Amino acid sequence: MRLPAILAIYLSLAAGPAWAGPAADILAQHAYDGTLTEGVAALGPLMQKGDAEAKAARGALRFLIAIEHLSQAFYKHGFETASGGPMLNLPIMRIPVPPNPNPEKLDYAGFRTIFGALVDDLDAAESDLAQVGDTDVKLPLDLVKLRLDLNGDGKAAEYESIGRILDGLSHGDPSAVPPVVAFDTADIYWLRGYDRFISAFAQFLLAFNFQEAFDKTFHIYFPRAGLPLADKLTRTDPSAWSDGAVGDAIAFLHLISWDVAEPARLKDVRFRLKAMAAMSARSWVAARRETDSDREWLPNPKQTGVFPSLAATDEQIDTWLIVMSEFEAVLDAKKLLPHWRFTQGLNARRMFEDMKHFDLVLLVAGPDAVPWLEDGPVSDMATWNRMMDVFQGNFLGYAMFFN
Repeated sequence: MRLPAILAIYLSLAAGPAWAGPAADILAQHAYDGTLTEGVAALGPLMQKGDAEAKAARGALRFLIAIEHLSQAFYKHGFETASGGPMLNLPIMRIPVPPNPNPEKLDYAGFRTIFGALVDDLDAAESDLAQVGDTDVKLPLDLVKLRLDLNGDGKAAEYESIGRILDGLSHGDPSAVPPVVAFDTADIYWLRGYDRFISAFAQFLLAFNFQEAFDKTFHIYFPRAGLPLADKLTRTDPSAWSDGAVGDAIAFLHLISWDVAEPARLKDVRFRLKAMAAMSARSWVAARRETDSDREWLPNPKQTGVFPSLAATDEQIDTWLIVMSEFEAVLDAKKLLPHWRFTQGLNARRMFEDMKHFDLVLLVAGPDAVPWLEDGPVSDMATWNRMMDVFQGNFLGYAMFFN
């Protein structure tokens, strides 16, 4: 299930009828040539005429530009995917980036600048995508041909094509990547949900002062970028447990004890997560309305999807919608967040609005949960357990695709 998850980071676009207009041609041309910024400009005149497919296509290109800019920034500083397990495989911090033989130095301020730019880029994409609404659109795209300028040298080379990247990730399995996907309106909502999820993660990190964690552990991602402890702690064999990966993971977990630096960003995270849940629900409402079956990225139970292993049943969709509704209720404090140690629940809304310090271990252990405890309806664990049953133990695999 990791391949659709990686596709989710790189792609995601639009939905509807069986035709496609000139905007789809412009999208395909510039996506295949790797000239994303030029594509944004070319779609401007069509957008001014109110062309919904142009809005979808430009928003999709801007989403890809956000990922391209992030990749270029990471490449500049010699980013490497961290070993050490899920604690270090954070969202965004596992994006495939070409190796850089001569990385530049990176400091904490520079890293914050990278994530700030990512939020701005994703907000620009959402601004365009939000204009599509429920209008039917259709954007066929050959994913294998899509190119990004991952290293920032001004051109998207053949080795920077999504096809080449996914071929490596899928170990050469030709069936792992569908040749063409006809992105439609349901998929626009899906993409908007991913946009909000990625931006929420970046915004959450930027809300805190995490400099000590950066200085002492981020050599796991940027081993040759001149971080303070890189020379002493950088791993020489990423596959060896004895080479510090587990120690780095423990150190990072221990150092998640951060003061809130920008309260407005932390408050904004809640709204972005709410938007993510709302877009996810709308994507399935739109998908269920479809009567065609045309190279579906997000198929309803009567359609054939491009990933047959991720076909959705009505029960799974219904359960997913219940989970998203429950998630929104927790974010709005209409229900309280359950904690293993208490019969009361945590007010998540107050946490986003009033938190001054975040210590992950103390929050999970209980001491830092006490200020947020309240009496009231607590989110029912049976809801969350049901989703595990319905998705047959592969909830995370489906979740990355369902959004």
